[in-house]
Amino acid sequence: MDVETGAILALQILALCSIVAALLAYLMRQSRNAADEYESRNKRHVLVTSCDTCVGLQIALALYEAGYKVFAGLLDPTGSSPSVKILKAIELERQKEGESGGDPQQPEATRARGQIVPLELDPTREDSLRACLDAVRAKLPAGEDGLWAVVHTGGLVLPGIIEKQTSSMWESMLRHNLVAPLRTARVFIPLLRIKRGRIVLLGDSETSYGSKAGSGLVAFSASRKAVEGVAEALKSELHSSGVDVVLLKPPPVNPLVLYASPVLKT
Repeated sequence: MDVETGAILALQILALCSIVAALLAYLMRQSRNAADEYESRNKRHVLVTSCDTCVGLQIALALYEAGYKVFAGLLDPTGSSPSVKILKAIELERQKEGESGGDPQQPEATRARGQIVPLELDPTREDSLRACLDAVRAKLPAGEDGLWAVVHTGGLVLPGIIEKQTSSMWESMLRHNLVAPLRTARVFIPLLRIKRGRIVLLGDSETSYGSKAGSGLVAFSASRKAVEGVAEALKSELHSSGVDVVLLKPPPVNPLVLYASPVLKT
């Protein structure tokens, strides 16, 4: 790897971390009492819709490390994708720690971990969303029927200059990047309303990567700008119900990295 490529990769990793940090800062800002902060987080259930993407997996892992109970949406939770392998390894580690009774000498951050529950979910399909809703309800603790947050991390990036792209490519990106979060919101609003929860959406970056010459991301950027419009309008629509809508704007990082499948290096 040359120096320039390494520098670009380092910036992209930093950008992923900044997205996660921004989300955690928002989710934790209501925690004012440090003594019961962990206890509060440990009772909060969050759905991260697309953990098959780098950004989705990073957010799910960060919330888990912070003590949240995370429902991790995966296209095939019984498969052998990198995300599934990582989540299985984490669950195995958690079970071993539980069997050993935990080490009192462990750092507080380690003891404060939450739980990750993989669930099958394809946010582009209504039937999959409904099945996921039923699965979430079945896995919530007895007497509970609400979610604290739904974080939509799905995305499809098909680069190419407009005059050479097919209409089906645009339609696919709109289905994944715009229609999917709308479907997700519609299905899970009832669970969020119970807990006065929030929907977290990812928009375009402040300095759109798609505006760079030769990036071939015009249609993708258009779909992400549309998500920003959805977030603004949906926030107004849901205000009276107590459900909040949060828009995160990623740093100017290549979306091909954000929404790619994680890669395990052996």
